[in-house]
Amino acid sequence: TLSLSALPKEGAIVWGNKAAAQTVTIFTDFHCGYCRGLTSVLRTMNVRVVERPISILGSRDIADRVYCAKDQEAAIHAAYAGAPIKSDGKCDTRGLDANERFAAQHGLSGTPVIVRSDGAMLEGYRPKEFLEAWIRGAKS
Repeated sequence: TLSLSALPKEGAIVWGNKAAAQTVTIFTDFHCGYCRGLTSVLRTMNVRVVERPISILGSRDIADRVYCAKDQEAAIHAAYAGAPIKSDGKCDTRGLDANERFAAQHGLSGTPVIVRSDGAMLEGYRPKEFLEAWIRGAKS
């Protein structure tokens, strides 16, 4: 398990169904193909996603632009698609620094990392059917 309580609110990009009963936090890198696949799957699910970009593969410049975009959700999906991101990347990105410190302190050296609301953690991509059952299995 992984407690996310040490993470500040800043650094999180919330997308998906923001009113969904279930929330999943994902640590991702915009250069990670498995992260792209995971976000594509999560987009089709009734789940609130808290994405916390970390630069494992050298994508910090993209993370800055996504985080500073007016429409962060559109920017996330543009980034994974390799499309232009409508952002100048100029805003307070200390939350992204906090994501990276947290990842380093907790040994998160690969992406994606998926954390359920009860702290249960998975490393790596999983298919939709597995994720739906796993997320529903959260203990409150």
